[in-house]
Amino acid sequence: MLNAKNKTLLNEMKFYVRSSSVSDTKASEILMELEDHLLTAQREGKSFEQVFGQDLKSYSDEIIQELPKSSKWEQLKTFAPIIPLLLLWRFLNGFSGDLTIPLYENITYIMISVALCFGLLTILRAGSFSSKGKSFWMMYGVGMVFLLIYVGFFLVSNRIYPADPQLVLHGGAAYITATVSLVIILFSLFGPMLKKKR
Repeated sequence: MLNAKNKTLLNEMKFYVRSSSVSDTKASEILMELEDHLLTAQREGKSFEQVFGQDLKSYSDEIIQELPKSSKWEQLKTFAPIIPLLLLWRFLNGFSGDLTIPLYENITYIMISVALCFGLLTILRAGSFSSKGKSFWMMYGVGMVFLLIYVGFFLVSNRIYPADPQLVLHGGAAYITATVSLVIILFSLFGPMLKKKR
């Protein structure tokens, strides 16, 4: 079992490598080998830096250069679930008994959300291997910017977009839609964790 420091640094390395445009299968194989190597070194009393060097970013970049690029299909499988999940969050409003889904507003909402997801990924990669203080302020700043963008969008969307066309559900249909959405969201978030425990 890796100690807290080694686990944190290895997870940061894993995120940095996997968030680049490399084959996830090959990246997983390499990262598992590195984890085994680190675990062996830890038992021998060696530090993370003694195993991988002082410049972890450069070491990770070398790994990325050696890995094959991910295919378009792999990229699609990674990012495709984002769009339906973004919509499902809005379907949860059906628990009120009334659900209205305006077409133009939701198209813009998806476009903004996808752009922000890619922006967040880029910023997180740029902040990899930074000090905890710098990482905290980067995340805080990004969080505030995202919050302002979403609040601004929802404040002006009703004024700039026409109400029609829209999908309107009432009563049972709204509750069923919200319930199905909640189940899918929970499975997407916690399903992988349950599989790992098995």
